Parts: sequence; structure tokens; C-alpha cells
Amino acid sequence: MQPIGACILVINDQNQVLLGKRKNSYKAGYYGIPGGRVEVGELLAETAKRELLEETNLTAVDLKYVGVVKEHQDEWDFIHFVFVCHQWTGEVTTVEPEKCEGWQWYDLKALPSPILEGHAAAIKVYKEKKTLVEL
Repeated sequence: MQPIGACILVINDQNQVLLGKRKNSYKAGYYGIPGGRVEVGELLAETAKRELLEETNLTAVDLKYVGVVKEHQDEWDFIHFVFVCHQWTGEVTTVEPEKCEGWQWYDLKALPSPILEGHAAAIKVYKEKKTLVEL
């Protein structure tokens, strides 16, 4: 398993971000954005689109790369390539109820807590127009 992933900030017209509350997985009880590991040979944008669909039932129409987060997780450094999606098709669905309690929209100025550290950094990359955050 590679310590490389793609995560997606889904932002709606009300400047809200889509977050899911994790369960039965790494840091259960924390909120996170859609995302996951890059499969061998897979392009980063393909990973982002695949993970978004697999987790939320949304198909990205407009996907843009915004930056990278390097996060130390236990025994490795995990690299998150951060994408933002402002346009999509489909309705938000909890596709993996065994891994996520549900998806909800949160104002970027009033986020729930706790958020996965790497995903909070991804939000920072987007909000502050940074290209790199290292934790």
C-alpha cells in the first residue's frame, strides 16, 4: 500500500464543504473529506474522481488541483494531493455506511471538530491559497 492519496474538497454555492464522520477506520469519530489511496499506475485526478464517486456517489464535472499536504502518520509520511470540485452530478449518498456515519455540508468558517489533521491542512491549502502544508 502506497502512502500517497488524493483528497477532494467538494465546495457548494454556499461556500460549504462536504465532510463525513468516520467510523470503523483510521481515526474513527473524526470528520474528513472524500479521498483515498492512489492505486499503482493510476493518475491522481483519476484517483480523486474514483474516490469521490465510491464514497459519496458524486461524479466530478470540474476538478482542479490545488496543492499538496505531507503528513506524518504513524510509521510513514503520507502525501495528500488536494483537489477541489465545484461542479458535480449526482446526489450525496453515504455509499460506505460501514466507514462513514454520513456526509453533511459545513460552512468553511464554522467547521466541526475534530477534523483529520491532513484534511484540515487540505482545507487550509484551499482557503489560504497555499500550495504546500507539511505536518
